[in-house]
Amino acid sequence: MKIEFIKDEMTQTVKVKVNKENYGELIFDTDQDAWVLWPKQIDDGVTYFADLQETMDQIKYELEHADEN
Repeated sequence: MKIEFIKDEMTQTVKVKVNKENYGELIFDTDQDAWVLWPKQIDDGVTYFADLQETMDQIKYELEHADEN
């Protein structure tokens, strides 16, 4: 499984791709002071951390271990 995070400096967002397919988008929520992942498959955001690197590490871990549950 290949997980990519593509930062867009213009929109201040990060696209998340899994095996070159669009998985979702990370958007920083200033009200929550945290990054929120908006997966393509669902119409609900998942809130993570204020730190982008910590957020990306957590998402990568969750995706890599999703089949273990």
